[in-house]
Amino acid sequence: MQRNGATERGILVSATPYDTRIAVLDNGHLSDLLVENITSSRTLGNIYKGVVQRVVPALQAAFVEIGLEKAGFLHIDDAIAIDRDARMRKEYDDDESSASENPSIGDVLEAGDVIMVQVIKEPINTKGARLTTRLSFTERFLVCYPNSNFIGISKQESDRNKRKIFRQLVRKHKAPDVGYIVRTQALYESENEIVKQMRKLEEKWEITKSSFKAYPQKSCIYQESNSVEQSIREYFKEQTDFVYVDDENEYQNIREYLGGANSENLQKIKLWKGHESLFEAFGIEDDYEKTLSTKVYLPRGAYLIIEQTEALMSIDVNTGSRVHGSDQNRVFLETNLDAAREIAKQLRLRDVGGLVIIDFIDMESDEDRKAVADEFGKAIYFDNKSKTSYSTISKFGLMEVSRKRVRTNLASEKHSNCPMCGGSGIVYSMEATLSLIDRYLARISRKSKMKNVQLIVAPPLSKLLSEDYGRMFHYLEHKHSLGIELLEAEDYVSHKFSFFNPDTGEDITEKFAFYS
Repeated sequence: MQRNGATERGILVSATPYDTRIAVLDNGHLSDLLVENITSSRTLGNIYKGVVQRVVPALQAAFVEIGLEKAGFLHIDDAIAIDRDARMRKEYDDDESSASENPSIGDVLEAGDVIMVQVIKEPINTKGARLTTRLSFTERFLVCYPNSNFIGISKQESDRNKRKIFRQLVRKHKAPDVGYIVRTQALYESENEIVKQMRKLEEKWEITKSSFKAYPQKSCIYQESNSVEQSIREYFKEQTDFVYVDDENEYQNIREYLGGANSENLQKIKLWKGHESLFEAFGIEDDYEKTLSTKVYLPRGAYLIIEQTEALMSIDVNTGSRVHGSDQNRVFLETNLDAAREIAKQLRLRDVGGLVIIDFIDMESDEDRKAVADEFGKAIYFDNKSKTSYSTISKFGLMEVSRKRVRTNLASEKHSNCPMCGGSGIVYSMEATLSLIDRYLARISRKSKMKNVQLIVAPPLSKLLSEDYGRMFHYLEHKHSLGIELLEAEDYVSHKFSFFNPDTGEDITEKFAFYS
């Protein structure tokens, strides 16, 4: 099946026993992508019965145990009690000191408090989840805010009279302990459909309150919808032309979730029965593979090198074969413009968060640098996943980009550290490994009373030590006055080695390590 046209807007859902992939098409091209492994444990949006572990006044924050590996982080700005208490102080208290306007975290929480918190940022690397006590429940038409009385209307509706009508409608039907945001999609729905969704959201809140009372501490008391339901909730609109699903169960789940939708919208949900795979038929497989690759080619032969480190992501723009021609400045500008558009797309599709450093090809004029920065700004305008900010391009061609990190990115979902290098991208050479073994032996000889030692190495290193009648092996024995029993381990990578005490069988590698 080929793409039908330039105005095509749709959602593709491909589910397998090992992962689920959701692609959003806009104008016939991939505009968003969500991939979730079957083993993923998503926490974003989940609500927990947490216990305050400790309060840190210097950070104006508290650490809250919620049953995950690391305690969650709750900043004072994310605690709803602060706003409520501040309003009460201002309205009823004669004390108008600055403390009433800026309460300390210690005035709001103390260790041992049991509180209801929601994850607004998933645990990433060494950091625990970011939490809030400002709870929310989201559906296609509405966002429900417990413990609030606020009613807001989507800014897409500019007519004041219509905004007033929607506000009155919601106020008429809502429960007294919740507030609402009326989303853009609700502007096209009937009062009956909006009220039905209000009841559904308020039922979620009532169940969550009951679970908070009944469940033990550090338990999940509300679990956010799965990735497919979230994607349908966020992307399925009146303007959507189709939703293709290649799995019968997911197909039925989506139809059930959209049960209240009109028949015309339900007809857009279709079970894929093509001979080609769903993503292949729509030309998405190549785009998907790009998001997992370090090297991404640009339209005119240039390419990007995208590398992730623990601290940041670096993106290097290369001209590739485009280095010929009389007007190199024009070539560099065109390449950088292509790169700006593709980088914005990759950041969105990979769901990159944190700091990104882009090394564009050097440009001589300020005008060209501004043109590239402006093109990048246009490209990220449509990124509604996360807030992105960026700097101007320096005279060295560098741009800093900061993108809000909310959940683990695609690379973390689909990549694991290399067993050879541990994720560093480099390993010791044979010579460097031999030099390190030499230094280990010197330390063992100097710091212990051992006369013999077992050395276990990978086959390539064993071969090197044994070459030329064991010249290197005998050199090490003689130099350090140690008897060495050389053993070979088939499962060792080339640079790995271990030392054992032959008398006790103890692994002594860490004991004599240089970094301990």
